[in-house]
Amino acid sequence: MANTVYISDVINAPIEAVWSIMRDFNGMPAYHPGIISSDMEAGAQGDTIGGVRRLALGPDAFVREQLLMLDDHAYAFTYKIIEGTLPVRDYVAGVRLSRVTAGSRTFAEWWADFEMAGSADRAHWIGQIGNNVFGAGFAAVANKLSAT
Repeated sequence: MANTVYISDVINAPIEAVWSIMRDFNGMPAYHPGIISSDMEAGAQGDTIGGVRRLALGPDAFVREQLLMLDDHAYAFTYKIIEGTLPVRDYVAGVRLSRVTAGSRTFAEWWADFEMAGSADRAHWIGQIGNNVFGAGFAAVANKLSAT
């Protein structure tokens, strides 16, 4: 059964400021509290299409993700999980930012489509991804920008 997680938020900062933080595919540890480290493989940079990052999520938890698309004009990127300890398969996700002209704010969207692997608790993992990855990520970006 296919699953979709979708989270949106409004960040009180200009789109250029939000994008400058989120566009670096290797930059999540600089803002996201749930990411211990990120290492690009094979000398790839954080904006290399096809580049693979390994995110450490905990002592024994990790994901390897590949950047599929990065569009600086559309303020969007997509990626897929190619390996990891999360009980998901066929996981493809993306971030898209849109300009909110009133107040120079940013409408932020983060989504993922995936299948559950094995007998994993579907509701639990949808909540984990939506709240602890996507929601926490947007909140952390907003906090980082409000502190500057």
